[in-house]
Amino acid sequence: MRARSIVRRAIGVWLMVDGATTGLWFASLTDSLGARGAISGAAMATRLLVAAFSVVAGWLIAQGRPQGTPLGVAGLALIAVFGLAIAWTGILPTNLDPSFRWPVAVIQTVVAAGAVVFLRK
Repeated sequence: MRARSIVRRAIGVWLMVDGATTGLWFASLTDSLGARGAISGAAMATRLLVAAFSVVAGWLIAQGRPQGTPLGVAGLALIAVFGLAIAWTGILPTNLDPSFRWPVAVIQTVVAAGAVVFLRK
């Protein structure tokens, strides 16, 4: 296996794991949906759609399908946008300490940007 193939599979696995962990995380929060506002509920639903999208994109990338690259690029961009939005607005619940939200969001964005650059080559 070439190094490029291994990195593509790692990106695909990352997308699938991100989607699965996001789904599990929000499944544990369903009992608190009644206490949340409409904007927070809509943001949670949108993030769940991005999670499902990233699972599909990750699967296609890991399998070496040509459709995986554009879907993976879009999924990674959406994950980065949501990471920054969560850190900036606090609209979605998070279990991170407030002092770690921005550094984690920046690291996630930088890694996602690197993965996008790698997938686009």
